[in-house]
Amino acid sequence: MFADGRAGSVVLVGSRNNAKGAVVIMPADNGGAVKTIPLAEALDAFHPATVVDIVAMQERAFGNSGLQPV
Repeated sequence: MFADGRAGSVVLVGSRNNAKGAVVIMPADNGGAVKTIPLAEALDAFHPATVVDIVAMQERAFGNSGLQPV
C-alpha cells in the first residue's frame, strides 16, 4: 500500500541494475486494466522504511552483496 492509502503491489523481477527490475502494479485511473510503472518513478509514494525493505529484498533475491535469502 502507498503512503497515501492507494492500493498497489511491488513486483521484483530482476536486479537493481535493471531499470525494470522492480515495478509497481496498481489499478489504472480509468478503473479498467492495471498500470505498471518502474519503482524508481514511485519512490515518493512509499514510506522510506518500505523502500529500504523493497531494495533489501531485491538485493537478497537478485544481487551479489552476500545478503542471505529469507
